[in-house]
Amino acid sequence: MTDLTGPLLVPTADELLSESEEFSAQVPEPVPVYWDEPDTALPLALEFYDAILSREIGPVTPGELKIVATDLSKNPSAGAVLIKNNTSYEISAAEFLEKEPAAPAAAPAVEPLADGPVVLIYHTHGTESYAEEGRGSYAKKSLPRSKDVAKNVVAVGKVLADTLNARGIPTLHCEIMHDAASYNNSYTYSRQTLKDYMAEYPTLRYAFDIHRDALVGRDTVYKVLTYDESRPTAQVMLVVGTDSAGARHPNWRDTLGFAVRVQSRLTTRLETLARPICVKNASYNQQCTGQGFLIEIGTCVNTLAEAKAAAVLVGEALAAQIREEWLSA
Repeated sequence: MTDLTGPLLVPTADELLSESEEFSAQVPEPVPVYWDEPDTALPLALEFYDAILSREIGPVTPGELKIVATDLSKNPSAGAVLIKNNTSYEISAAEFLEKEPAAPAAAPAVEPLADGPVVLIYHTHGTESYAEEGRGSYAKKSLPRSKDVAKNVVAVGKVLADTLNARGIPTLHCEIMHDAASYNNSYTYSRQTLKDYMAEYPTLRYAFDIHRDALVGRDTVYKVLTYDESRPTAQVMLVVGTDSAGARHPNWRDTLGFAVRVQSRLTTRLETLARPICVKNASYNQQCTGQGFLIEIGTCVNTLAEAKAAAVLVGEALAAQIREEWLSA
């Protein structure tokens, strides 16, 4: 049995936003904990995974971080939504859900939802990349990053955009890697991109910032993994910003409601696909659009294939929810 009782350390680089008044005045946050009691083991189901992963993950180079697969979904029931609330607000998923779980995504729609673009896919941290196939370890200072849009998170965003377009949701994909010039200023740059797109395309109502996570322990680096009909698939996490740190984001509860309904579709489709929704103090530019949130697809040591598989499932859920809410408005 793989030992996963050590602490998971989540890098705080995503918290290093510039001091723009739109999303500043944030307060320091504790390292997120993805289980109920910090001194207990994660609720894993690794008996099944271990036999498979012992063949999938390559050899470990001495001195490097070992790649270990884990399940951070907390195993909800079908249609159920779990939330990791990092704010002081009282939040309940139940207030945003119908009594019955959302139906799985229907077959692709052939008729476009609108004449103009409805969704924007973009990347604040576009150079975030994924593990090479067969790799068993990485050095701490060489975790995957790339400016090749065929290998990094931009490639995953393309799959998501293609899935939405195929289902009749007109979608644009911005391939700008906003962190390429300056990591610390990346949210300032992507905020300007959002404003430019919203001005040029007034039909845009949704914007999704696609990232991948990084979960590093003392001697290990974690991939978040599930299986869709035996196909290895990265787990995903929806991240919703708020005005808790002082940003002008008065409609964040509407965004959270939309995220909850999408999450319900995800867990209806595959119960272990999604990690709990993460609700943050900072706004992450989400106040700049009608609806939209940040989506973490896998971690730095998931493979690109695993992340692309997840992007298809996310796209199906988003398309179904957007179409339902658009037509009922």
